Amino acid sequence: MRSTQRQRNAARRAFTLIELLVVVAMVGVLAALGMVGYRKYMNAAGIAEPKAVIQGIRGAQESYKAEMLVYLSVSSSLNNWYPAGTLNDRKRAWGPPHDDEANWRMLNVTTDGAVRFGYASVAGDTPAFTTTGLADFTWDGLPGPPLADPQFAPNGPWYIIQAAGDRDADETYALLLTTSTMSGIYWENDTE
Repeated sequence: MRSTQRQRNAARRAFTLIELLVVVAMVGVLAALGMVGYRKYMNAAGIAEPKAVIQGIRGAQESYKAEMLVYLSVSSSLNNWYPAGTLNDRKRAWGPPHDDEANWRMLNVTTDGAVRFGYASVAGDTPAFTTTGLADFTWDGLPGPPLADPQFAPNGPWYIIQAAGDRDADETYALLLTTSTMSGIYWENDTE
């Protein structure tokens, strides 16, 4: 009799198989929701660097123009990335050696450390501009390449800042672009 009473008491204190399955399912759902949030956070963090550096370059260009009345063309082309090196998933130190090093020093743009993206900035003082940047981009959501847009028709000094990077080394590049006539930053393949 005692043994049966103990078994009943033990059965009352234990979890049933269904209760355990419900708890495991709830933990699985919470883990899936956590992974979605984590991915969004990591994707947003991935383009935080180029956004901050582009804003730094933008501020430096405006400071330069305030003193010299023109923007400084620091890159020989929009595909001549600074700092030097291939666009891949590795960080590169901000600084020499680079063909356009003297121009970047004149603009006085610095970063807190190594960067994953390459940066280019060209400038001019007439409306003529023919470079469209990397041809591999689809420019989703825009009627055409941003630099061919009729809104990009400056009446005087202008600049273009472009950043590109390959965060996961799959040769699909994230591209960020802004101009003196744009108030924001256009980006494509930000989750590459």
